[in-house]
Amino acid sequence: MSEWIKYKLSEVADIIGGGTPSTTIDEYWNGNIPWLTPRDLTNYSFKYISKGERSITESGLRNSSARLLPKGSVLLTSRAPIGYLVIAESEVCTNQGFKSFVINESRVDSEFLFYLLKNNVDNIKSVGTGTTFAEVSGTTLKNLEFLFPEDVIVQKEIASILSSLDDKIELNLQMNQTLEAMAQAIFKEWFVNFNFPGFDGELVDGLPKGWKNSSIGELVSVQNGFAFKSGDFLDVGNNGVIKIKNISNNVVDIVNMQFVSDEVVASVDNRFKVKSGDLLIAMTGAEVGKVGFVPNNEKNLWLNQRVGSFKEKVKFAKWFAYLILSTKEYQNVLLSSASGSAQPNISASQIERVETIIPIHNLVESFGEIVNPLFEKMLENFKQNQNLTEIRDSLLPKLMTGKIRLNHD
Repeated sequence: MSEWIKYKLSEVADIIGGGTPSTTIDEYWNGNIPWLTPRDLTNYSFKYISKGERSITESGLRNSSARLLPKGSVLLTSRAPIGYLVIAESEVCTNQGFKSFVINESRVDSEFLFYLLKNNVDNIKSVGTGTTFAEVSGTTLKNLEFLFPEDVIVQKEIASILSSLDDKIELNLQMNQTLEAMAQAIFKEWFVNFNFPGFDGELVDGLPKGWKNSSIGELVSVQNGFAFKSGDFLDVGNNGVIKIKNISNNVVDIVNMQFVSDEVVASVDNRFKVKSGDLLIAMTGAEVGKVGFVPNNEKNLWLNQRVGSFKEKVKFAKWFAYLILSTKEYQNVLLSSASGSAQPNISASQIERVETIIPIHNLVESFGEIVNPLFEKMLENFKQNQNLTEIRDSLLPKLMTGKIRLNHD
């Protein structure tokens, strides 16, 4: 059985900051070197990364404090926010919002270090300093100590257990991206290009006969959530409460929830219950307008205030609503409709008043019948991913602290 030994992070990797070339010099930008910022990791669900939104040139690299990081480097966002983690799939560089670990391969495996840091994100956040926003310095990171299996082969074996779960999660995510792209393609063909079954080519005011400019509320209504009291919430229980923070990447996280007791929900109307496949929307804060589906599940789930649930007036209309409201164009419409200086708020009626082209209702139903199997498969994949996430997150602290040890006898 491999011994575990305590190392400072500086003993297993070189810890390197990033930089930003001057944005006023065009020749520094749009080159062949991927340049990452923390924004590139916002809602990023994969373990490896090879590029971000922007890139820089060799000249930009030379004339900034950015450093070219080798494949296998572990990238940690060190501010705004602290704690996003990825592994470089190829050579990349970053801005100053990262501290990156160029590993000593004789002492640490890159995937093991990734999972070790992931397991200790809260500890890393706790040592951040700063008034406007917290930041963790390179010096602080260099001096953090953790236990590592002395044998790198053991590290690789531990990481492979967690990677096998992450690989399946990522495969499901990729499958869902393909399924959604298929649904979007059919949507565009029918409702943008007007190439739908039975269309005779006749347009009235630029639209097929029977279509009109109206609002999304003609197809769906929005149900507000229940105002649970702050004192009602528990860390464990049988009745999960879905809050705004649970909506991310067009899916609702039903793993990391708070709960309320049976006594509390006994007085809550059943219209606030959440079912598999429900389409929800965030109505307050930085995530206002974000939509997400509830994965297939067997849990008792309830809708918290400032989270809305779409109710269909036309069969399968939620798929139509999702494919509209999840686009960048309509996300901007929802955000611009929100009001409030401290934090944006949008009401159920404001969402229902979002203007769009409304086809004849039986065409919405026909479209829904075609894309419904695609979305049902997505919901199953979401369910599987959340189950895999629960298993991974349960194993992670035990494997990373040696509470579960691999037997090599």
